[in-house]
Amino acid sequence: MRQLSNQDTLLITGLAASALLIGAIIGQIGWSLFVATAIWAITQHLELGRLGKWARHPLTRPTNRLDSWHTVSSPVYQYIKRERTRSRGFLQRLRELSTLSGAIPDAAILVGSMGEIQDFNPAARKLLRLSSGDHGLGLATVVRQPDFVRFLRDGSEDEQIEIRSPFEAERTLEARRFNVDGGRIIVLVRDITELNRLLTMRQDFVANVSHELRTPLTVIGGYLETMVDPDEDAETRLQLADRLTSPLRRMQNLVDDLLLLARLESTPAQTDLSGVALAAVIERAVREARGLADERFTLNCEIETEACVIGVETELYSVCINLLTNALRYSPQGGTVSVSFRDLPNASAPMVRLTVSDTGVGIAPEHLSRLTERFYRVDLAGSRTRGGTGLGLAIVKHVLRRHSTELHIDSTLGQGSQFHCDFLTVPATDSTTPSQT
Repeated sequence: MRQLSNQDTLLITGLAASALLIGAIIGQIGWSLFVATAIWAITQHLELGRLGKWARHPLTRPTNRLDSWHTVSSPVYQYIKRERTRSRGFLQRLRELSTLSGAIPDAAILVGSMGEIQDFNPAARKLLRLSSGDHGLGLATVVRQPDFVRFLRDGSEDEQIEIRSPFEAERTLEARRFNVDGGRIIVLVRDITELNRLLTMRQDFVANVSHELRTPLTVIGGYLETMVDPDEDAETRLQLADRLTSPLRRMQNLVDDLLLLARLESTPAQTDLSGVALAAVIERAVREARGLADERFTLNCEIETEACVIGVETELYSVCINLLTNALRYSPQGGTVSVSFRDLPNASAPMVRLTVSDTGVGIAPEHLSRLTERFYRVDLAGSRTRGGTGLGLAIVKHVLRRHSTELHIDSTLGQGSQFHCDFLTVPATDSTTPSQT
């Protein structure tokens, strides 16, 4: 029952007093009280109408003027307002969760107690080829992979399995499941193809480093065993000491290249790059390569531009010498290695191109994409006799990446290979002084 407020009491008292006073003056007290009662009834009817009008649109503020009616609508309005605020917060969190699930690269699928698909994120469309029409269908019928079906049926919480993608055989997927409520589960699926590749590369890297070090260490150990033999004469020991130089140099080169690769990968590229006279750097690398080639190879060098490039001289020198030694190492005796450095007139920006080509055995197409991997060799047996650490092209790749460019390889079996890379040149208005070699 609605209680009278102070405002109502004052209004009733005022109407009654006015009715009695006016009635006493005009001699019609009864009619005066009747009119006062009518005014009170009309006022309450108007307030009831305002309450009814507000009730049809309760999200707006109540319009009742009397406190007694306002106390009826105000608590309801405040409750609706609080719940609306909570709903907005809940919807905002839902939007954030939806955005978050959409940004996750892993597929997330909510599966009902009967194995039906209830919901999934955008990544599931890509990894498992799900579509909006799959809602309500069994996940095991949409993704038909035997191990995955068994995993959905018999798998335990937190269990994970690796499966081949039923849509792309070259991809490997990892699936995990978590219990939610009411027999429902969440299935998470991610693409681990690249991760497995990196793990394989790391295992191969450790195996290759071990092999590369084991060979010279075995040689050195054999020489040392002979040298400490008291029955050996001094002349033999001196000869063996000379033979230690080659395996020691091989290990030193390997360690130096590994340290260089680690530095290139772990340190950020320099931002304050200067102009480098790459033509002089190439000529210096060619002179050193000619010393290695002796008379067994022909080494040609064509410098057609003196443009300076933006970069680090020591790193660019490692690119030149590694490309040259790689070409010489895989060229037959009497072969030709050519180096050219020229402008690129049709480029969108002022650029130059460094090209190293050889007349070697060439490289099969399936090997080209892996040539810059550490220790990757096309002819594993023959490469052992050619020397080198197997890290040269990997160093070239990382240096070029730090110079915002990349190595391009063209090769034909039996005819030779060509390696080239493009560099931005120092603008003509740049006042930077080229570094000197």
